[in-house]
Amino acid sequence: MTPAKENSVKEIQPNIRAANCYFIFFISGILILQNEKHNKFVRFHAFQSIYFSIFFLVFVGLINYLPYVGNVLAQILTTAFFITWIYLIYSAYSYREMKLPILGDLAYSEARK
Repeated sequence: MTPAKENSVKEIQPNIRAANCYFIFFISGILILQNEKHNKFVRFHAFQSIYFSIFFLVFVGLINYLPYVGNVLAQILTTAFFITWIYLIYSAYSYREMKLPILGDLAYSEARK
């Protein structure tokens, strides 16, 4: 007979939870923030994900209304957003708190409350 296996749930590592904050933009940040009450590293990345996503959506949405150059600027900003987004996922996975200008400071102060 084999010994009975324990029914234990393995906890997801903080770096994986922090990286997951960025995958579905602000939605995953909100979902993870609801479940994370104590880990300030994960909370920082959740808040930064929320702020970064909302800033991007509003900013690119407004730039699209500029005549002549709005569409081109929006495409350039979308590319820059995508590169930054990938880097944020990588830095969270690497246990780094890569702060974005202004948004990172806001996220840091919210995560420490």
